[in-house]
Parts: sequence; structure tokens; C-alpha cells
Amino acid sequence: MIRLGILALSGVAALACLACQQQAPMDTYGATPTFNLTDQSGSAFSSGALAGRVTLLDFIYTHCTDACPIMSATFQEAQRKLADDNLLGSKIMLVSLSVDPQHDSPAVLAEYGQQFKADPAGWKMLTGDWDAVYDVVTGFKVATRPPRPPADAPAPGGTEITHTTAVVLVDPQLQVRAYLDGTGSTADDLIAAAKRVLK
Repeated sequence: MIRLGILALSGVAALACLACQQQAPMDTYGATPTFNLTDQSGSAFSSGALAGRVTLLDFIYTHCTDACPIMSATFQEAQRKLADDNLLGSKIMLVSLSVDPQHDSPAVLAEYGQQFKADPAGWKMLTGDWDAVYDVVTGFKVATRPPRPPADAPAPGGTEITHTTAVVLVDPQLQVRAYLDGTGSTADDLIAAAKRVLK
């Protein structure tokens, strides 16, 4: 009888431990905005191309010397780990959207991507028309639309553009599931969040 009691208590403890490890489901914050932009190779890339995969999406610009290099370095590390796990591109995508589309052409983004060894198959760097880009920014509810700069405006300096440091987590059904801290999260943090919605 004593042995049975001990076994029963062990079973209850194991179940309680299992319940502790299970995380509450993530919230849903709405649908991904529809977009048609251009990637660093000059190819068209639309929001529909993200369907069926988890996406980690951040907002950068190539002249940024503040948060962007930190976030891009984190994406570089995440890219390496996802590639090692055979998840990059097939199951989990990395996307960096330029908030300075006036100066960040596909060629400029490609050069920026080379600094971080970005693999275009799994890490897209996107640009497009100013309004199209800011439709995405406002559609993700991460910032308001700034005035369009004059056509002859010089490229912004290292901290001139105020932009979000959030990383948006999008599930395979194109629903926004989280806003992660882009400068405070490690590559492992981002990957762990992505795996939670990878079904």
C-alpha cells in the first residue's frame, strides 16, 4: 500500500511538472498587411509568399548605426542556427523591411546583407515605394506614417530615422502572434518564439 501511495504521488508530481512546462497559447493581434515589395535580388516579393511558414520580421535601414546593426547581427545568428536545423526558408523566414526605401534600393540592401552573410533564400530584405513600405509599417501597427522626404533628400544619418525595434512574429496563417524585443532578444529567444507557432 505504501509503495502504491508513493507511486501515485510520483505520478501527480510528474503531471504537475508537465503542466508547469506547458506555455499558454500566444495571442493573435490581427492579420499581416497585404504587400507587394522587392527583395535584395530585385525580385518581387509579396506577403502571400510567407504563407505556410513562420516569419520573424524586423525594421531596419542601411545607414543606421544604432539598433539596426544589433538586430541584424541577431538575425545573422538566428539564420545560422535555423540553417543548422534545416528550418531556414522552408519552415521559418527572416524578413528585414527597410524604413528608408528612398535610399535602400535592392542593390544597397544586397550589399548590406553581405555584411551579415544574409542568405536570400531564407532572409529577405525588402524595399519598395515609400507609400507601399509605410502601408506595411502602419499595417503592422508598429509606427505612424512620417511625411515623405523630398526626392533629393540626402540619405539619413545613423540615428535620424526613428523606427520600431520590435520583431513581428507571424504564423503560417499570416496572423501576427507577438511583438518581440529586437534589441533585447537573443537569436535563441527569437527561434524559441517562432517554434511555438510552428505547426
